Amino acid sequence: MKRIIYCKLINVIIALTAVTLSQAQTIIAPTSSKGSTSFAIITDQKTWQKCQPEILHYRDVLEQEQLRTYIFADDWKKPEQIREILFKLYQEQQLEGAVFIGEIPIPMIRKAQHMTSAFKMVESRYPMRESSVPSDRFYDDFDLKFDFLQQDSLNSQMFYYDLSALSPQRIRCDIYTGRIKPIITSELDPYQQIRDYLTKAVAAHQEANLLDRFVSYTGHGSYSNSLTAWRAEQQTLREQIPGVFNKMNNARFMRYSMWDYPKDELISTLKQKDLDMMIFHEHGTPDRQYLSATPSTHDYEQHMEILKREVRIKLRQDVRNDKNYQDQLEKWSEQFQVDTSWWKGVNAPEQIVKDSLTDVHMGIILEDIFPIAPNARFVIFDACYNGDFRENDYIAGRYIFSPGKCVVAFGNSVNVLQDKSANDLFGLLGLGARLGFWARYTNILESHILGDPTFYFKSPVDSIRCNEWLGVPQTPDFWYSLLKNTSYADIQNISLIKLYHAEYPGISDTLRYYFENSPYAVVRYNCMTLLEEINDENFREVLKQATTDCYEFIRRIAIHRMGRVGSLEFLPYIIKSYINDYFSERVVFNTQMSLSLYRWEDVKAEAEKILARSSILNKQRILEKLETLLKNERQYKATQDMLKPDISENRKMSEIRYLKNANYHPGIPVYLSIVRDVNASPTIRQGLLESLAWFSLSEQKGAIVEVCKELMQDMKQDTRIRQEAERTYYRLTEQIKNR
Repeated sequence: MKRIIYCKLINVIIALTAVTLSQAQTIIAPTSSKGSTSFAIITDQKTWQKCQPEILHYRDVLEQEQLRTYIFADDWKKPEQIREILFKLYQEQQLEGAVFIGEIPIPMIRKAQHMTSAFKMVESRYPMRESSVPSDRFYDDFDLKFDFLQQDSLNSQMFYYDLSALSPQRIRCDIYTGRIKPIITSELDPYQQIRDYLTKAVAAHQEANLLDRFVSYTGHGSYSNSLTAWRAEQQTLREQIPGVFNKMNNARFMRYSMWDYPKDELISTLKQKDLDMMIFHEHGTPDRQYLSATPSTHDYEQHMEILKREVRIKLRQDVRNDKNYQDQLEKWSEQFQVDTSWWKGVNAPEQIVKDSLTDVHMGIILEDIFPIAPNARFVIFDACYNGDFRENDYIAGRYIFSPGKCVVAFGNSVNVLQDKSANDLFGLLGLGARLGFWARYTNILESHILGDPTFYFKSPVDSIRCNEWLGVPQTPDFWYSLLKNTSYADIQNISLIKLYHAEYPGISDTLRYYFENSPYAVVRYNCMTLLEEINDENFREVLKQATTDCYEFIRRIAIHRMGRVGSLEFLPYIIKSYINDYFSERVVFNTQMSLSLYRWEDVKAEAEKILARSSILNKQRILEKLETLLKNERQYKATQDMLKPDISENRKMSEIRYLKNANYHPGIPVYLSIVRDVNASPTIRQGLLESLAWFSLSEQKGAIVEVCKELMQDMKQDTRIRQEAERTYYRLTEQIKNR
């Protein structure tokens, strides 16, 4: 195709052309000079050839919204080509975001698991594809540095990188990005999918639709099925998007236990043509949303039928795994104390079909989605793997390419943590912010926009101009003034984030003030998380106050962070939470985990003092329960085992990896003695150094840093040890750059 170059901004185009060497590249400049920011459409040459009218129509709509839009099409050979173009535009044309349409290289990131919420796969033990994180933070955070490893041998679109030890070790996106990657199957034309999708996206931009109808669904196993944790979401959404809480009942909060099989109700909900936004809190895989489990039974016959079905499934699984049918039949018969008549017809085709249909009714699978035609304009998958765009077919992709009105999905490319806030800054969406701007400030390594990142809901308040405020750099004084003069919770939150990023004088005290005085739970939580980045005395004092906050999520996170600090001053607060907050299952879980990071003798002494002053009943029972949970001191014994030569290296490594999730502070002197011991196993030393990088909040972090500094400067050390010490050193000492 003939290269098209518009005259406007010709100097920029020349500079950008110089970035790449491809002779096939197509570059189209904006048709308008209006707008203070710009946007980039990145596509491959074949997609450009097949979908040019639709891409241009999409570009025209964005420029009508005063978003100057560049188009780049090429047969991309490596991700660096794209990153260089985006960075150039960011420097010279106030680039605010980009969308990747079609076959665009996928960066597969390694040595960056601390930037995820939960992904902790041993990279050396598993294939690179499974142990890497597909992430577009490669493209949208220009400060991050990467070391290229290799291109995938089977999928030429995947490129593997280590996060450099000298890179910033936290995400702070400079632009936002989204992917429009079609489903690849024998039945679907990828280019027709893109054409249809862009037509739908253009129509969505022309709707001027308010965010006034919202649904949240919580599946089985999410929040540990805790009702206390589940109901708290309603509190925060009232603060963030008050417009959906009116007499029309436009906000719905659904839970798996409301129906035996909620799938039909969810399908009906997704079909509602006026549905604006839906969030799924669930478990997931690339090809399934896990909505519910075996329902609660109401009578004896139901119970027996469900039990029979579960055992039939287990028996079939055993046989598929090459186990003897008769042996397994006898095993299950003995375990459940039933005779073999239970298994009559277990392999009958009609029974297998019936059991399979029941299983399908507990989740949404790929084949369900096109017939459903979801109409929620924006869907969030607070779930593992539903947004895994490296797959040919994936849940989030099915949603946006379905014939319904769904325009954007937000999902995760790998597994994701339950105990994280999924609703941060939702208020910005209700006030007209582009979805990309929202994602830019909430992104983790695995989270991605699938679809059009420029989509936004109409703001109900003309004076609030989120896209203008977020698109062009504003002064710290602007954000401080906005903070002081707005009543909107998430406008306060984004102002505090901006002030923190600008290192505004007295920001720590400001955050503590708003934590102590704000009526908004979401503001208090935001203050606590920003203070965590600072990790000063204000952070410690806020953690103490947070243990009695009315918002359950703040309490549970505060207890978790206390465990990660490991200070004895926090023990009374953790123990009081364990005693008093026993109805909150997730808080109880975190208290048990945090207490396990202390020595039992310290926990016991403090618990006895607190109980002696308490008027509660059954004091001895509480102490006995704590003793049952903690007296075996699993972490202490595992730490001592690391010094024993008769303990296998595999067992030691298993415990060392566990330290990433459970920062056992009393063990730090032992861990440091091992990493300094040149006669110790290099594998053990390297593993310990890697795990110690997760002790970022520990009050003993300084000791770890000093040993790492010593090792990385000692040229007599094994190269692997010096490199791992260097990586941990920078993880623990990094100073966030001012942006």
